Amino acid sequence: MEEQRKNIQIREGAGLEEARLNQDFIDFVTKWSTPLLLLLALGVGGNYLYQQYTKRQSDRLALAFEQLAAAAAVANPSPESLRQVALDFEGVGSVAELARLKAADAYMRSVMRGVKPGAEVNADGTVKGVGDELTAADRESFLNLAAEQYQLVADATKGVANKESLYIGALFGLASVEESRGNAEGAKKFYEQIRSAATGVPGFAEFASIAADRIESLPRVLAVGKLPTKATLPPETKEDEKPAMPLNIPTDLPSGPSLLGPVGPAAPSQPAPAPSDGKPDAPATEPVPENAPAPAPK
Repeated sequence: MEEQRKNIQIREGAGLEEARLNQDFIDFVTKWSTPLLLLLALGVGGNYLYQQYTKRQSDRLALAFEQLAAAAAVANPSPESLRQVALDFEGVGSVAELARLKAADAYMRSVMRGVKPGAEVNADGTVKGVGDELTAADRESFLNLAAEQYQLVADATKGVANKESLYIGALFGLASVEESRGNAEGAKKFYEQIRSAATGVPGFAEFASIAADRIESLPRVLAVGKLPTKATLPPETKEDEKPAMPLNIPTDLPSGPSLLGPVGPAAPSQPAPAPSDGKPDAPATEPVPENAPAPAPK
């Protein structure tokens, strides 16, 4: 009997203990449910916002490359359009650097061709539009603009990982500008920088070799570059338009087929009909060709 009472008391105590534990859990949930729900909502919202940001960045990057491709796809791209792409998409991937390199290349292409960007050139090398040829001042201005764009790329990519090709490409451009100016020391300085930047970088050893070969060939390259261009020549005068030696062509030269080679005997002319007197006509004598040799005496 006594043992049964103990069992009953134990079971009653256990129920009170369970009730106390349930009340503690309810108090804990009541106290921390709101902060936990806020943290959960912040996590879900943050993930959504990150996905939206990533999508916008991806869309902007795609748009930037589309704009770059559209500006550079033409045969003779406008450097101004490419520079505008670089300004509009600054910091979007490497679009700005690529656009500036292409703009500088367009300036250098115009310098080499001697015509302004977008100018139409005839088959004989002359330009269709009036004033599309580069003057000496235009040439120097385009070289300055090209150097500016190359230098911006070099400054933005120097020492940046995975952008070594852009940096070296900008240095090659700066060296070409100095070559166009006839500055051997300036070109050599940039080629030395290329050798230093390419040495030890996997896959860039060839650029170091190209730069070394270019340094050795600078005297020959600059010697060719000193040839005068049409833009640096003085304008033609009336005396230049006349031939140096007058062509005295005689006016009594034979004309027609005789100029093409020897001509055969002239075709026989038809003899005039003799007056009819009732006698049979005498046999017609064959006319002697002009300049024919006289018959030998019998």
